[in-house]
Amino acid sequence: MKILYARFGKRIRDKRNSIGMSQETLAEKCEVSSSYMGLVERGERKPSLEIVVRIANTLDVTPGYLLFDSIEQRRSDDKDMIVGMLNDFDNEQIKMAYQIVNQIHSYINGKGELASLDEIDKMLDIDKDLLN
Repeated sequence: MKILYARFGKRIRDKRNSIGMSQETLAEKCEVSSSYMGLVERGERKPSLEIVVRIANTLDVTPGYLLFDSIEQRRSDDKDMIVGMLNDFDNEQIKMAYQIVNQIHSYINGKGELASLDEIDKMLDIDKDLLN
């Protein structure tokens, strides 16, 4: 098995940028130097498991999300992709996603009827700006 360090680093950089965090801030919170963090983000340094966990905790993602490209794909591919998408959401978007998934879950398990799109919009009181 080969760890794809460049892709691992890119996931860190992309997530850090998506939440508006500087490389220096991430490094400080992970108790490493900013030059070391730069090397990790470029895939030029192999971080210890402890550092991987610190980075994941600081970015509020799972280590699996950061290592996704290096993990041999299993039958749970779709589940991992959903978790990856949720990691990109802010708290309000997660609440909306939960309510939608809860409706689908109830329908699939025979505990309710599938709501129409209009009903889901009403239920969530969707702010269209959040979807863009």
